[in-house]
Amino acid sequence: MAGRRPRLGPLPRRSFLRYSLFGAVSAGLGGFGLASLGFAWPRTGGRLTGEVSLGDAEVLADQIRSSRAPVRVTTARVSVVLWDPSIPAARRSYGEHHRAILDDTSALMAIDTFNCPHLGCAVPWCQSSQWFECPCHASRYNRWGEWTDGPAPRGMDRYASRIDEETGAFVVDLGTHVTGPARTDNALTQGPEGPACVDL
Repeated sequence: MAGRRPRLGPLPRRSFLRYSLFGAVSAGLGGFGLASLGFAWPRTGGRLTGEVSLGDAEVLADQIRSSRAPVRVTTARVSVVLWDPSIPAARRSYGEHHRAILDDTSALMAIDTFNCPHLGCAVPWCQSSQWFECPCHASRYNRWGEWTDGPAPRGMDRYASRIDEETGAFVVDLGTHVTGPARTDNALTQGPEGPACVDL
């Protein structure tokens, strides 16, 4: 008879288990897919982009010298270090992208210490060893971000930089990401100057 609804019988146990398993696997894969998509789009909220002035270049250099430590700029996600452009190997390796040269022996460089080249952990500064040391898997880098030890495939990445001729400000181009030097390309070799902060 038209309009009569078919009667549904009880769902067999085997079918119930099959549908439950299918639903659980689908939910798990869906959640994994959404989490994977999250990695494809960086979170930009509150994060600086493009060319950014990080302050007076001479003041930054004096701060690095007096504290014997890099200047960590959280908003730009970089650490500012000094390097010596009078060393020919350093000038060849860093002169092209890091044009923030103050004098014959002093230049500034912005290193991405918020993303270890190994697995992306933030890499803090160790004052005693005068190295950057990753707490996650013990990759270590000298004061210029060059690889010295651990599982990282290369030195820490950097950003192009310059000094604004009019204002004397240290300007970092967060849009120009420079891949860190190879493990064997240590233009500014430096051994540890004290005990490590991270045990192997």
